[in-house]
Amino acid sequence: MKKAKQCLIALLSGVLLAITVLSGCGQSQKAVSKNDDHLTVYLWENRLMKNIVPYIHEQFPDQDIEFITGNNDTDLYSYFEEHGELPDIITVRRFSGKDAQDLEPYLMDFASYDVVSRYYSYALQYYKNSKNEIQWLPICGIPQTIIANKTLFEQYGIKIPKNYKEYAQACQQFYDNGIKPYILDLAEDWSTQEVIQAGAIGEFTSLDGIKWRSSAESSADNIKFDAALWKRILSQTSTFLKDSHFTKDDISVDITTATETFLEGKAAMFHGYPALMQEFQEQMDAELTRIPFFSQISDEAFINMTPSLNIAFNKELEKDQEKLDLAFDVLECMISKEGQTLIADGKGVISLNVDVPNMMEDVPGLEDEINNNSVYIRYSAQKSFDASLEAVHGLLSGEMDETQLMKESGIARTFNQLFFIISSLLTFFHFLLYLSKIITKDN
Repeated sequence: MKKAKQCLIALLSGVLLAITVLSGCGQSQKAVSKNDDHLTVYLWENRLMKNIVPYIHEQFPDQDIEFITGNNDTDLYSYFEEHGELPDIITVRRFSGKDAQDLEPYLMDFASYDVVSRYYSYALQYYKNSKNEIQWLPICGIPQTIIANKTLFEQYGIKIPKNYKEYAQACQQFYDNGIKPYILDLAEDWSTQEVIQAGAIGEFTSLDGIKWRSSAESSADNIKFDAALWKRILSQTSTFLKDSHFTKDDISVDITTATETFLEGKAAMFHGYPALMQEFQEQMDAELTRIPFFSQISDEAFINMTPSLNIAFNKELEKDQEKLDLAFDVLECMISKEGQTLIADGKGVISLNVDVPNMMEDVPGLEDEINNNSVYIRYSAQKSFDASLEAVHGLLSGEMDETQLMKESGIARTFNQLFFIISSLLTFFHFLLYLSKIITKDN
């Protein structure tokens, strides 16, 4: 029971609450960006330096553009503290609006600019904050689906599933024939996070799920715990694990073991993105195919999408039209077919922009899903990764089930409140430290 409580706490506090890191900085009157011709661009990792930077410099050889390497997160506090300002253009990868919420006072709203009309509607619905502003824009997306060994399906006379009922039937048939239906690297947090969102994807894409997502992304405080919604989500996650014939032995399966199992034909399905599927195809004497994630409450199917990049502008850019124009030029460069191809680094991605549809040529079979808006952009709050790991492992180990989770919900709410108080105090402490440095520097 103790372990069950810990797992519940991890899930609910992680998914429903993200620690604030910059809230205290919002009280500072210090300028956030210097008004000069020098444009600074914060890139989330080194690979982008190699790929996209030369292309941008090539397009704008006479412009003063500085590129800064980040740390693959939204914690820009250290940069802010050191420079007294934020970069003009900010990019991140592992992202949710909740994680970046404390940057809101410093970021520009794209909603009134023409660039938003270039995006598919599904790509923007999760990017609106509590004020209905769009401060972040995604740049191309990595489509995550199930990779299926079609040859193995044909060998055992099992049809490729078209809905969740057929998926569960296929898993049972493979299990009865001594073949592992689905192999996943469940020792990794990103895979366990996918399990929760893919297993209950119908709930996350429902009206209730979208409303919860909006609340989770925009709430400055604890959000209301929707017991009914999360009972369904946890129940469907448990059902998905059981129907896929995952057991406690899968808890220790890492990426190497999972990959080898699938490549050796000992498992019928794996998960991954188009580039990985292509890589597998070259190594296997078998035909592969793509299977979407199925809703348990309808016949709908979805692609699980992870944006390759998310981008924001410093609000101070609006005070300098020439500099703002340059920033938009850089953005246009990044969302062009050439720019997105470089950002993707040769990996199969789909564009989130309506005027770059031909990127889907590298990902056959996705056009219908894109046109039908059957794309779910994964919720990727920083704290949700660890939480998902503990929750899925708890379900598989038998130390907790969805019923126990809901019974412990009161404890979880209490913990969330305590967690918020503690994190707020820590944030205030950081603010005082930061403010003291600003005062010292100004004096």
